[in-house]
Amino acid sequence: MEIKMVLLPIVTDDFENTVVFYKKITGKDVSLSAAHDGYQLNLVDHFVILGAVDGPEALEIPSLVNAIFVVDDLEAFWKILEKASKRIIIPVNRVSTGIRFIVEQKDGKVIEYLQLNDN
Repeated sequence: MEIKMVLLPIVTDDFENTVVFYKKITGKDVSLSAAHDGYQLNLVDHFVILGAVDGPEALEIPSLVNAIFVVDDLEAFWKILEKASKRIIIPVNRVSTGIRFIVEQKDGKVIEYLQLNDN
C-alpha cells in the first residue's frame, strides 16, 4: 500500500490557455489526456488541468478536490477510508484513467484516490 505520486488539480474555465501556461512553467508536455464526467483533463508534470465540456456544473466535484493521490492498491486504501473519512463524496468507481474514489478526510481535505489503468 503506497501513495506513488501526488497530483494537484487545476480547475479552469480557460482550458487551452491554462494547459499552455503549465507547459511553459514546467517545461513539460501533456503526458495524459482523458475525458469523463463531463470534463476533459490533461496531465502536465504534476498538474491535472480540468476544463468543462458539458457545462460548469461538471466541475463542481473536481473543484472540491485538494489533491489526487495516485496509489498502487486502491482497495487497501478504500478499506481504511470508507470508515475513517468524514464524508464519502464519490465511492469507488471506474473512470477513463483507472479506478478512484473521493473522500473528505477528517482533516477537512478532499482527496481523490486513484489507481491508474495498467498500460
